[in-house]
Amino acid sequence: MNNKEIKTRRMLSYFIRSAQDIMKKEGISGITLRKVADGAGYNTATIYNYFDDLDHVILFASLKYLQIYNQELNLQLKNCKTAKDAFFISWDTFCKVSFQYPEAFHQIFFTKHSSSLERICKQYYDIFPEERAASTSSLYPIISDYRLLTRNYLVLDPLLKETGLDASKHIDLMNELIISAYQYLLFDCLSTKSTDEASIQQYTDRMRQYLTFIIRSGTAP
Repeated sequence: MNNKEIKTRRMLSYFIRSAQDIMKKEGISGITLRKVADGAGYNTATIYNYFDDLDHVILFASLKYLQIYNQELNLQLKNCKTAKDAFFISWDTFCKVSFQYPEAFHQIFFTKHSSSLERICKQYYDIFPEERAASTSSLYPIISDYRLLTRNYLVLDPLLKETGLDASKHIDLMNELIISAYQYLLFDCLSTKSTDEASIQQYTDRMRQYLTFIIRSGTAP
C-alpha cells in the first residue's frame, strides 16, 4: 500500500467515524456535511475529495449496523439443523435488526449509492477489518455478499432443495418477491417511525407470513 492509499484510508476513517458518532447521538437526520467535517477536524470541502455527497457518507456510516446483524445471525444459526430453519432464522434476525434501525438499512440497500454497495463494502472493511465477518464462520457465504437478492438466494435455494420439489423454474421470481415484500415493510416502518419492540415483532411476523405464502405458492405441485 502506497502513501496515497494509506492517507485515503485514514481520511475516510475520520469522516466515517465522525458520521457514526453523530448518527448515534442524533440519528441519521442529524447528519450534515458540516457536522461530519467538524467532527473529523477538517473543512466541508475536504469531504468531497473522498465522498460524492452526504448520502454517500451516510451509507458508509450505516454499514456498522450490518455487524450487529452478522453477529446476531452467527449466534442464532449455531444450532440450526435444517435449511428451513436457516432460512427463517436468517430472515427473523434480519428483520429484528433492520426494523430496529430502518433508516440505516434503507440507506444501505435502497438508496442511489446502493448499486455500488459491493465496492463500498470492500472499502469499508479494508478500513475497519475488525467488523468483517470471519471467513471461518458457517454463515460466511450468506454475509460475505452484500446484495439482498444474492444473500436471500443463498438460504432460499437450500430450502427449496430440501423440500424435494422442483422449484428451480420459480426461484428467481420467488427471490424477487421476497425482497420486494421486505422493501415494502421497511418503507412502512420508516414512514410510521414504529421502532418499538412490539412494532418490530409485528413487522417480523408479517414478513414471516409473506415468506411462508411465497414459498408455498412457489412449491405448489
